[in-house]
Amino acid sequence: MKILKYILILILILIVVGAIYLATLDGNYDVQRSRIIKAQPEVVFDELNDYKNWKDWGPWYEEDPTIEAVYAENTVGEGGSYSWTGKEGSGIMNTLKVEKPKSLDQEIIFKTPFGDMRSDVYWILEKVEKGTNLTWGMKGEMGFFTRFMASGMGEQIGPMEERGLELLDENIQRDIKVYSIKTNGVVDYSGGYYLYTTTSCKIDEIEDKYPLLLLKIYGFNKENNIRTNGSPFTLYHKYDEENGTTMFSVCYLVSERVITPRGSDILSGFMESGKYFKTTLKGGYENSKEAWETAMKEITNLSDYNMIEIGEPFEVYVNNPHSTPNPADLLTEIYIPVEKVRELPDPPPPPRPNPFEIEDSKNN
Repeated sequence: MKILKYILILILILIVVGAIYLATLDGNYDVQRSRIIKAQPEVVFDELNDYKNWKDWGPWYEEDPTIEAVYAENTVGEGGSYSWTGKEGSGIMNTLKVEKPKSLDQEIIFKTPFGDMRSDVYWILEKVEKGTNLTWGMKGEMGFFTRFMASGMGEQIGPMEERGLELLDENIQRDIKVYSIKTNGVVDYSGGYYLYTTTSCKIDEIEDKYPLLLLKIYGFNKENNIRTNGSPFTLYHKYDEENGTTMFSVCYLVSERVITPRGSDILSGFMESGKYFKTTLKGGYENSKEAWETAMKEITNLSDYNMIEIGEPFEVYVNNPHSTPNPADLLTEIYIPVEKVRELPDPPPPPRPNPFEIEDSKNN
């Protein structure tokens, strides 16, 4: 009996010592990792804000391909949620608060044999020169008897966050590079008055020159309260690929003729209505060259129209990167002037023979 008594006392001492030790531990944990993603915060935010997107980059799907996600009626924004089951158990995730495009606050609940384990998940998006600095963090507090596990949460969660950010980055880069080119065919363009500013430069300098001209004419319109009709466009007067030079204007259609001040870089012009071969590019501007090449190739396949060699083609920027942060959603319309093929008149019928001449020839 004495031995049993001593064992019980020893167990009690161990429990007391263990409790004292656990009481000295900090059960809180906060594990976060960051990555710079070459995309605007709005693009990254939209990818995170809908749980249905997570299947494309969630690192847990690599570790457990058997995971099955069940989506709630709402998966976007505050109140959005989804649940899952897999080899390692099940859980649920809820979005608690969003501040577009700066942050998201969520909670994740793991179902375990010892009860629910809850953690706070947070995303912080900071706009930087190269795109978005994205931080993914998870924090919480371990129960009293599991406090000793808190110090090891970094080793468990950190690698998952790093891999998840890597996969998310790859997925976003793939999505923003998606583009399509559609030839719309011959259309009527109404034309009209427009304001423009012109420059000549090397072809490879267009990308640098265009923003300066656009800013100049945009400032002129704003300063003079000029109402424009539609989006800006670039009108190409000359495009000499052999010598690598071009002359082009950045323009805005206006509702009526505008007389600009003498000596101003902004001038007024008028575009006649006419027929144009239209091609639409949906995607980043780096695909413009391919879109133009496609348009020029398709024009040669037209049977009823020819390109007007001395005509001035132009491209309209339906939206812009300021209002459309995802390059995959940018729209550019290319217009190349064409004219209907002139039909040659039918050849005259062969002359009918004169019966008198035929008779005379017989008599002779």
